[in-house]
Amino acid sequence: MENKTSKYFKYAIGEIVLVVIGILIALQINTWNENRKSDEILQNYYSQILQDLKKDYNLISSRIYSLETNIKIYNEFKENFQNQTTPKAALMGTNKLTSLPRFIDFNSNTIKTMSTTGDIKLIPEKLRNKLIDLMNNQDNLSSTVQANNEMFMKEMIIASRLGYNHSNRLIEKDNFDDSYPLYNTLHIDDNYREIALIVNAAFKLRNVNQKWELAQIKYGKVIVNNIFTIINKELNSPYKDIESITDNTKSLAYLYQEGKTVDEIIAIVKQQDRENPVYNISEVEINNMGYHIMNAIKLNEEAIKVFKFNTEFYPESWNTFDSYGECLLSIGDKENAIKAYRKSIELNPDNESGIEILSELELEKK
Repeated sequence: MENKTSKYFKYAIGEIVLVVIGILIALQINTWNENRKSDEILQNYYSQILQDLKKDYNLISSRIYSLETNIKIYNEFKENFQNQTTPKAALMGTNKLTSLPRFIDFNSNTIKTMSTTGDIKLIPEKLRNKLIDLMNNQDNLSSTVQANNEMFMKEMIIASRLGYNHSNRLIEKDNFDDSYPLYNTLHIDDNYREIALIVNAAFKLRNVNQKWELAQIKYGKVIVNNIFTIINKELNSPYKDIESITDNTKSLAYLYQEGKTVDEIIAIVKQQDRENPVYNISEVEINNMGYHIMNAIKLNEEAIKVFKFNTEFYPESWNTFDSYGECLLSIGDKENAIKAYRKSIELNPDNESGIEILSELELEKK
């Protein structure tokens, strides 16, 4: 009996050991599977983040070019402004400056999604902190730029109430609102000195803000590149540099640089297969081309075609109508600008800047 009990006890222990080993192996396999799934999820997030970084890189590059252009134009305006003998003559030079604000929105959707779902913890702490810092810095930059633009627009509104009109068509005809029947009755001539002081101060402050923005966005470009390098290494360096990241589509900017007209580019976009396009026909890409033509090339009538087409190509996007309205204002077409801003606000009731601009336009109309 003692021998049988001993053998049974040893057998039982052996069974327990085998069961424990089986459980440990199962747990290890489960852990491996979970780690593999986590790695796959993380790799996918890394790829999405790189795509966001590439979009930010392109946005930043375009913004730097635009800011440098605006700063250069302002320096020329400042020198010309100081050499004028009358306030009215000095104001004629403002047609070279862009008075409408341009906001900046970065691509941080992936990071925000990961933060919301908790998947942000999958990223190593050091890299995670860099990404969160980048997102916070970009949000702060966007909000500061918006605040600066709003402050500038308030000064422009004050000047407009005194009779100032930044419409290029009027200024180029050298009549500065004197074509209106009420011009002489309103005695706008008496306000030229005050208008000149307000406008000059507003553009001077905006120039300071744009220089600050340029410095911040250049620094941001360095950070974007650094994060790209880290993530690219985590993915075993599939890309030579950030510019080599592509969504397999060509930029519309290349068509414009090759000498294609706006009408030709729009025709090409219409011919694209939306599911598998050869060129980047996204709403953002078309909008960026429109802003480039409006701000850097200064061909507002051509830019109008681009923005109008974008509203037709993406009729459910509030931002396309907002940009279209902005461009319409740049040529003095307030009636159609009001229609565009109304549509933008209808699609997005939270479009605060659009609501403010529309309110001022409707107030002027009355």
